[in-house]
Amino acid sequence: MERGACSVTSVTGFLVFFGRSGQSEVERRLDAVRVAIGAVVLRRALEAGFDPVVGVTRDDEARRVFQDAGAEIDREETAPFHYGNELVRIVERRKLDRVCAIGAGAGALLGARQLRAMREELEAAGALVLSNNYYSADLVGLTPTSALRAIALPPADNPLPRLLHQEAGLPSRQLERSSATLLDVDTPADATVLRRHPACPPELASLDAWEADLGGRIDALMRIVTTPERELVVAGRVGAPVWTYLESQTACRVRMLAEERGMQSAGRDASGSARTALGFLYEKVGPRAFFELIGELGDGMLFDTRVLFAHLGWRPAPPERFASDLFRSEELAPGPLREFTRAARDARYPVLLGGHTLVSGVLWTMVEAAWAGHPEQDT
Repeated sequence: MERGACSVTSVTGFLVFFGRSGQSEVERRLDAVRVAIGAVVLRRALEAGFDPVVGVTRDDEARRVFQDAGAEIDREETAPFHYGNELVRIVERRKLDRVCAIGAGAGALLGARQLRAMREELEAAGALVLSNNYYSADLVGLTPTSALRAIALPPADNPLPRLLHQEAGLPSRQLERSSATLLDVDTPADATVLRRHPACPPELASLDAWEADLGGRIDALMRIVTTPERELVVAGRVGAPVWTYLESQTACRVRMLAEERGMQSAGRDASGSARTALGFLYEKVGPRAFFELIGELGDGMLFDTRVLFAHLGWRPAPPERFASDLFRSEELAPGPLREFTRAARDARYPVLLGGHTLVSGVLWTMVEAAWAGHPEQDT
């Protein structure tokens, strides 16, 4: 632990957690983007008046980048990593009464003003949990931190707001839904869409991301969003706030296929019980006919493929999932995932593949960026 690890403070701490995801080329590049986002968020937290501002990581590269952003560093001590235990350890060692915590990769579009408002709300409250998503959080603020000892500490951050509300009795409030609160970079598509948003920080907009693989598809989908006579197909774990936003903020028609919300938290993917109407169709007709039929429903598609994969019993490792997201069928072993990826790549309309964020924060970000004039609209 470095720089004031045991200092006493009566103000609100801010923590950014980062851990490496894997060693494949795509995972390493995604980690670099997530570290860069973490540094942006740390600088803005400092500007917003949080103290201390701490990067939590055992990764040497992330440590250097976070320190350059002005953060203190706390090295993870649990192995394997356990989010709840780490959070309790840090707030008790630093004697923090209030804390905000976020995973590196989330919050790229959060401004200092929004973070300052979170800090001030926590400091004005006797008891409160703030989150960007009550059921699956990436950003959590809470007071008092002693409430953490009243819950079953979770190994990951997602269920923390719900546990603090249901088990510790803290009042709960969700932050206003927006691209700033919903976008969490987990896949290549997430990173490539981010750099198109007008509020994207310059140091993130300058990252190459995966333009060669995905840029043309993303721009084509963004043009659909602002064109009245077109139709966009959105399939996957779509929540009501995103659906409502699309109804009021897109010029195109939107065909929504919302299925398996809460799939991972309920363990339906791991148990094999996840089911999707598109999965039944896929089993009936196969990959090429599947994408041909989807083309009868719309002019472009955003596809949360993890729901389909769970229905079909596919469990690709992260490098395989990302190769599919990038339409790199040649990198996949012969078999069903390769055939799916090839059919998606060859569809006669633009398709974008990814995980849950694709049909939440990424979609929200795409719509905002499209109306801001990127890409230039067809004349």
